[in-house]
Amino acid sequence: MNGEPCAAAPELPEGQAVELSATPPPGATLALWLDAELLEPFLRPGELTWRWRWVAPQATGAYPACLRLAWPDGRVEERHYSLRVLPRKIDQERYEALCADLQRLGRALVVALNGGVEPLAMRSVAPPWPADPVEEFHRLFGAEFERFAAAVERLAARPPDRLRPALRQVRLGQLRSASSLRALHPERDTALVAASTPGYDSYETRLLRRLLDDLTRRLEALIATVTLPATLAERAASARARLRALRERPFLAGVPPLDAYRGPTPRLLRDPEYRVVYRLWRLARRQGEVRWEETSLRAPVADLPRLYERWCAARVALTLLELPGYTLISQALLTTADGEARLGLSETEPLVALASPEGSEVRLRYHPRYRPFAAMGHPTPALINERQEPPLLTIGSLDRHARVPDLGVEIWRPGAAPRLLALDAKYRLDAAGGLPAEALAEAYSYLGSLGTSDGARVALGVALLYPGTGTLECYPSGVAALPLLPGESTTLAAWLTAFLMGV
Repeated sequence: MNGEPCAAAPELPEGQAVELSATPPPGATLALWLDAELLEPFLRPGELTWRWRWVAPQATGAYPACLRLAWPDGRVEERHYSLRVLPRKIDQERYEALCADLQRLGRALVVALNGGVEPLAMRSVAPPWPADPVEEFHRLFGAEFERFAAAVERLAARPPDRLRPALRQVRLGQLRSASSLRALHPERDTALVAASTPGYDSYETRLLRRLLDDLTRRLEALIATVTLPATLAERAASARARLRALRERPFLAGVPPLDAYRGPTPRLLRDPEYRVVYRLWRLARRQGEVRWEETSLRAPVADLPRLYERWCAARVALTLLELPGYTLISQALLTTADGEARLGLSETEPLVALASPEGSEVRLRYHPRYRPFAAMGHPTPALINERQEPPLLTIGSLDRHARVPDLGVEIWRPGAAPRLLALDAKYRLDAAGGLPAEALAEAYSYLGSLGTSDGARVALGVALLYPGTGTLECYPSGVAALPLLPGESTTLAAWLTAFLMGV
């Protein structure tokens, strides 16, 4: 590449033009695919080297390259490479903004999804989570943490033991009671008797061990995802060292973490040290922790388009949940276990299903796969008319290609054909900061190819979501270029409301 050997993953800035070259073995011809596109080769007079030109796209990520060698006798050999396009500085800033906003969206989604089928507009639930990760750091590792660490040090100085049954070997002459006898060994002049040994493994110490593990994990996650000011970074390093020292106290050695919380015990409520432990345990559980599946917050900056797509899915879900008058029917976004909230983007079930004020059902799907009707076994419209059978009103592709938009908002009305809003996240910008013209082609394919088994089209509109700061562009065809970034969702809400009002 540009006269240098291709490394395992060459790194290029966005928009850079490169020349790729290769000299084939005698008798072989070459073909080069880059990002599934067959490049056109050119040869210079008098040279055996094949050359191709390629311009790095304005989208970060890894782009696969496949070089195929073919010989006249039919032998084929392939070599695979990967070219990585690096983000610009503005992309680094947007990456950090998207990661931070995913946490805010996560907390808002947990609150919005809390309460099942209760109308969302009537809820007055205040979110129990802090406004941002820095506030979470202050609450978990502030003054309460210092009191907790001091209490654990006092416990380590005089750990409460618990007698456990055991067997002890004694000489027969020292046996005082036959009631404790478990086994006799006359040939060795010894006996096994029941005894008790002190130990530190208890419900309370297991709870303490789990709390230390949870605090360590949450502190590491905060350090990894948030750039803390210098003073807070110093405090975070001190808290990390303190947690490690507390975990290594001898009375916790061999004690496993608590597997299931069963409520407070008398010791947790009455013992002065364990009361402090229990107070921090409740604080950590009351704050809750929103965790995203699929390691959304760990996506590398070079995979920014995928992170933007996931953020768009969360933003659209929350916007639908906030529509006035809509009632939550079901959801596949949130699962909770032992005080922890976990959010995921299911591709098999609707992320949310809502009932509109007019009685329709609105379902949001992530990566819905609309297959061709022929592949699903549905009859064609012509056969339906011949048999005089009612069509099966499902959504699919009207041609032979499957269509998979990033998001599908399906509208199901009793006794009527379904309708659809398709949304696709495009992390692309042209020179003017708008959506590139070539991105519109996929929107028109969704608009014209999605329909029902009777041949009727179902797409009311298609929105291309892109990280711009311009204005919403709505075309008469039903396609829209919709700028969407953290902190600005009114345009998305207005676009969705315009189609969903009255359905």
